[in-house]
Amino acid sequence: MKLTEQQIKNIISLDISGKGGKDRELSNALGFTRKSEKYFDALSPCGKKWEFKKQQSQQFLDPYKFSNMTKQEKKDIGILFFIHKKGKVVEIYETNYAKLIKSMGYSHWDLKAIQKLYKRDCFVNRSNTQIKAELKYSEISSFKLIWKKT
Repeated sequence: MKLTEQQIKNIISLDISGKGGKDRELSNALGFTRKSEKYFDALSPCGKKWEFKKQQSQQFLDPYKFSNMTKQEKKDIGILFFIHKKGKVVEIYETNYAKLIKSMGYSHWDLKAIQKLYKRDCFVNRSNTQIKAELKYSEISSFKLIWKKT
């Protein structure tokens, strides 16, 4: 993905600090259509699905979510990591779920095991049980840098 000057100008003007949300503002800044779907947050004008991740350093992700995705979804849904300092975006990295999952070290069999784990009574009987996996900034920054504040 290559950002236009207008998209950069729009993103620079945002404050994405605070808990949760900001997907609508990011969608508008990029000229995307906001969609609150299970695996993505927005659609680009050409129909590509995008997930937005906003953080100051590390990100916590849900491997169970990965285990429920199809191979095609993992390949087709792009992810944009918006790194911010005090709410101002300073870097943007791009990847997709397939590359993210691979970079985190999850194999096909690992994801199958996670699915199986969630079928156990101790998980089924506690509907809000979640496992979160940390993705460090050093890992995020290994993805394709598409913009950096100069």
